[in-house]
Amino acid sequence: MDIQSLKTLMEINAMQSLGSVQSSQNSSSASFFSEMLGQVLQTGENNTASDNRSSLYYNGDSPVFMPSNFAYQNENLVDAIATYTPSNSLGTSDLDDIIKRAANKYHVPEKLISSVIKQESNFNPSALSSAGASGLMQLMPGTAKYLGVSDILDPEQNVMGGAKYLRQMLDQFNGDMETALAAYNAGPGAVKKYGGIPPYKETQNYVQKVLNYYQA
Repeated sequence: MDIQSLKTLMEINAMQSLGSVQSSQNSSSASFFSEMLGQVLQTGENNTASDNRSSLYYNGDSPVFMPSNFAYQNENLVDAIATYTPSNSLGTSDLDDIIKRAANKYHVPEKLISSVIKQESNFNPSALSSAGASGLMQLMPGTAKYLGVSDILDPEQNVMGGAKYLRQMLDQFNGDMETALAAYNAGPGAVKKYGGIPPYKETQNYVQKVLNYYQA
């Protein structure tokens, strides 16, 4: 046998060996997949119709990847997803009740509180400004802490804190609603410095818009 023929036979043998290995690997993968599928289907057959969702879970012996953030118990996962409600979700009647209680507690007109909420967040309890103010009444973190608000995005705490701050501004400026609103927006220091509504376009527009809502 010449050298060229020997070389050709060796190449054919190598290709056959490689194909055999690949075939074995593919067969192993297919076997593993079939095992998983069979066990899932078998589980489904053994379950009652009312609990067939458990057939979606793989209970075999072969190791499978499980994400590290999978924290639920299998039997509660579907229920947990189906019944999940964001903690800061809020219905209209719930907000009306919070506003009413805040108004009674801090002796601030209900309509004034709702007018401030309308202008500050448009009734979005998750609103966040570029300056860092948060929630329905857009409390800054420092102000929230001063007012005793521990969860700035909790609707009740946010509204109670905002109403308390409005009450403080009304008291500080002799019950004058315009200057109290200006202080709520720009800070009491700015109102004192200018002896009234500061010459800030944003604050002037803010006061006018809230008063428009209040008087509507």
